[in-house]
Parts: sequence; structure tokens; C-alpha cells
Amino acid sequence: MSNQAAQPGNQVKVDLESGKATVFGQPMVFHCNHYNRTLQQFIEDPDYVDSERIFRMSSAETVYLQMREFLKQYPQADFEGILRVASDLFQFSGFGKLDFSGISEDGGAVVGEESHFGRALRLNVGDRDVPGEYLDQGFVAGVLLAASHHLDLPLADGFEIHQTKSISMGDERCRFEVDPRADYGWLEKLRPDPVRSLPTAPGPEEFVPAEDLEVDEKAIIEAVADLDLSGNEDGLIPRFGLYLTRNYADYYNKSSFRFMKAVEREMGSLGPAETLLKETGHICGFHTFGGIMTSPEWEAVVEPQIDSLQGWVHGMVAIINALGWGVWRVEELVPDDRLVVRAYNAYESTGHLRWFGESEDPVEFLVQGGASALMNLVYYGDIAERDSTSKELYYKLFKEKGGFDAEFTHSIAAGDDYVRVEVTR
Repeated sequence: MSNQAAQPGNQVKVDLESGKATVFGQPMVFHCNHYNRTLQQFIEDPDYVDSERIFRMSSAETVYLQMREFLKQYPQADFEGILRVASDLFQFSGFGKLDFSGISEDGGAVVGEESHFGRALRLNVGDRDVPGEYLDQGFVAGVLLAASHHLDLPLADGFEIHQTKSISMGDERCRFEVDPRADYGWLEKLRPDPVRSLPTAPGPEEFVPAEDLEVDEKAIIEAVADLDLSGNEDGLIPRFGLYLTRNYADYYNKSSFRFMKAVEREMGSLGPAETLLKETGHICGFHTFGGIMTSPEWEAVVEPQIDSLQGWVHGMVAIINALGWGVWRVEELVPDDRLVVRAYNAYESTGHLRWFGESEDPVEFLVQGGASALMNLVYYGDIAERDSTSKELYYKLFKEKGGFDAEFTHSIAAGDDYVRVEVTR
């Protein structure tokens, strides 16, 4: 096995037509610490939802499928080589650092020297009662199951993971003890449904005259691609005043949609879950877009192309199309009044179709919340005049009257060719 070829950074496959990026077959998307901590908190809050199982399984299944793809490409990999690639992948993705040296083919312990999720969860209000590094736990499980199935090792029969130290609870490190005496049953959804053929996004000039776009989308996407958005020596990605992860689209998809189904079973309605997931979209857009639009990178690459506030909207949409979320297009923009966004190949849409089939209602809450956040930042929050965002600004934009809100008109998951949202006051 070529160590250089198997490096995660050499395995990123970008498809600009679909707006997707994959690593060993898994679609990966950029999200920040605020989105990650808020989504987890919202799913954890209802005591009738088995959030621990939702997160652990969603992580383990996704990582298992990714490592199985790696092993198709490198079938000669031995146990130590598989763990080495897994450790590199965890660090590259901004999840932190894992030390697998205490693991054998029969079990042992993995040490989390750093954890993005552990650090992010400590930003939430209050102390935790239980460790919250569920993605990390599932990552370890997915790697060990894939390796053990491939090499026919004892852990293929199953195991439980007990987390005895947790950064999210104040410890300096995490510790994951692998217990082969019990089988947690990590894997459930491993066979995705085929996704119907979806149209390729038209160019931005299809809806907006080139002279009104103000920005060169291709140049902006290339500039983002040139940034080093991989984990540092601590396995973290500090960028734009945030901590980013190159996370699994299907970790988010499975976690969110399993949560929706659990709420519907208990409450008889999707309403409470939809409200919370839309709010995570607001939080994502506010922190991620706000961080980007107040960053030196924005000032150097995007701002010189912009002559008006409309240019701020188009510039941010160009960057969104470099995040792995799909392809956004501005269908209509009336300054300080109305925005219509289409999203092609949105990762929430294709994730729902793969794992849960077609939906009766729209499920693309990131598009909905993100589009309203963009208009609120540009036209209500005066982001062009700011050098940072704040909690007070968030409450003004999303909790007080006068802000923008988005409504669905089309949804890929519900049978349309694209997602479409209308943003108005």
C-alpha cells in the first residue's frame, strides 16, 4: 500500500457540476463548531429520543462504508495500516487526533488526544452528565468493524465502546475502551437506495446577467480550493474565526432524519423537529457565512470584485458552492426585499433519498435556514460594515421582528428537480 496515495488529502474527489466532494466514496461537507454543537444539542434535548444511539450508529455506519471503500482500493492493507489511515483521516477532517496504539485485534483502548466535538460541546450552556463525543465513538467502531470484517478478526463478532474520559466533560483527553464481551449492534443502514437522475445546475448567468453577478464564481471556488482546510497538528481546522470540520454528509443526514422519525413517532407530528432543524440552519448560516464575510480571505479574494450589497450575496453563494453542499443558484434578488434560491443536488436531499426514500415534505433545512441567514446578515445585520458577529446580533436577526424568513416551494426529497426557497421579510 502506497502511504502517499492513501493519504486523505490525495483522496478528495471534487465534482464541480454536482457541488460534491468525496473521500473514499463518502460525500464530505464543511461545517463549523457552532453548527455541530447546536445540532447535537437539539437532538439530545428531548428525553424521549435515543440520541446516543442515533449519533453512534450514524457515525459508525458512515465510517464503516468509507473504510470498506478504502479496503476495496487497498485490499492488501494490514491491521496496523488500516488504523494508520484511519488516524490520518480523523486528523485531516478536523475531528481531532486519535491514538490507536493501545488497540489490538482483540480489543483495548483508543485515546482521543484532541476532539473537535469535545471542544465544541463545551461551548454549550451547562455541564454535561455523559460524554458527548459520539462521532468519535462511532468513528472508532466503524474503523474496527471494517478492519475486522476484512481481515476476519475477533472483533468482527461485535463489541461495545465505553468512554471513560471525555474532553466534553472537562478531561484533557478522551479514552474509548473497546469491550468485546458485548455487541452494541453498530450497523443497521448499509444499503442505500438508488437516487433518481437529477439535473445539473445551470450556470449562474442563467438567472442573473453576468454584469449583475459582480463576482467570478469559478475564480472564487478555485481560491477556496487553494486554502489549506485540513486538520493541523492537533487535528483541528481553525478558519474564519471558527473551527471547521470536513464532516460526513451522511452523518448529518442519518442523524437528522432519524431524529425526525423519532419525534414523529412520539409526537405524531414532524413540526417540533422541523423547527429545530431550521434553527440549526440559521445558526450555521449566521456563524459560517458571518465568519467568512468578516475574514481576511473574503477581504482579499471576494471584496475587491464587489460593488454593491448584491455582490455580497452572490459572493457568498459562490463560496457555498465550494463547501460540498451541492450547487446554489440565485434565481431572483431584490435588494433588501426578496431572495429566491435554488439548490441543485443538495446533500440533505440526496441523503434522504438514499437512506429514507422520497419524503412527503421538504427536508432541506440547511438550505432554508442558510438562505434566510444570508439575507439577514447582508441587509438586516449590515455585515458589510462589521468586522465580527455576536450573540446579540444573532438574536436581533432571528428572534426579533423585522428579519427575513424562508419558505419552501420545491424540494428534491419530495420529488422536484431542485430545492427552491423564497426569502422575504
